[in-house]
This record gives sequence, C-alpha cells and structure tokens, in this order.
Amino acid sequence: MATQAEAKPGLIRRVRDFFEEVKTEMDKVTWPTREDLKVSTQVTLILLGVVSAIIYVYDQVFQVVIIALLGVAS
Repeated sequence: MATQAEAKPGLIRRVRDFFEEVKTEMDKVTWPTREDLKVSTQVTLILLGVVSAIIYVYDQVFQVVIIALLGVAS
C-alpha cells in the first residue's frame, strides 16, 4: 500500500517555526544578575592571570633547559 507523503512546509514557514521555537526556548533561560556576572568575571580574570603566570614560569624554565642543551651540543 502506498501512503501519500506529507507535503513539506515551505521555507518561509520553516524559518518562522524555527524563530518561534527559539523565542520559546529563550523565554526559559534564567539570566544571571548583574552581581553574579561581576563575580564570575572577576573569577575568570583571576584564573586567567594565574594560568598566564604558570605558563610564563614553564616557558622560562624550558628556555633555560634548551639553551643549556644547545650549549652542550656546540
């Protein structure tokens, strides 16, 4: 038995449905308060500074090691 295929909605209808679904989902989002956002930003910046310092220290140590190895090789 052949079933009749459902007609696919047009492009305009699919785009409209998409944006309606986006709006519905965005209404469900719980946005942070200004204070929460400030605290999160501070934590992020502090951790960025700590990680940058760690990478800098590793870079300096590896630089000394490589220069020492190249000095031994020559």
